[in-house]
Amino acid sequence: MKNFRHYRSSKGWIVLLATVVGLSYGGYTFIHRAVTSQVYVTNCGIQDYKPTTIIKFCADAGVGIGAIKWNSWNTDGATGEGTYQINDCSPSCVEGKQHYANVTIELSKSKIINGKPTLTYVKVITKDGKNLPLSDSPTDSWPMELAG
Repeated sequence: MKNFRHYRSSKGWIVLLATVVGLSYGGYTFIHRAVTSQVYVTNCGIQDYKPTTIIKFCADAGVGIGAIKWNSWNTDGATGEGTYQINDCSPSCVEGKQHYANVTIELSKSKIINGKPTLTYVKVITKDGKNLPLSDSPTDSWPMELAG
């Protein structure tokens, strides 16, 4: 049976040590870069990462975008697709009917908020080129909450 001293001087021990050190450093670097390079969006007062829903009117959520799937996401902006939703509030917002349209989404105007790069402006465009529900335009856009 071989003793510890024999294993300590073998090439296998050195390879094992180098592997553990390399994996540890690589893991740290990967996690550090992922955390520090994330881009957020402001959404009803919260900094969010790749939200599936964006709300225009936070008080009653009468207008928003849901079922969002992101195609690109970086500090220059983000693009995706989703479903625009608006409440006609007739006869009241509680009893109102929801209207929907498939849209493309563009996020822009990156600012540093709370030390994080944050996209602060949203624009939606109907995919079929028709006007948005209850609108005379195929587009809608708005500055997001906490835009700084």
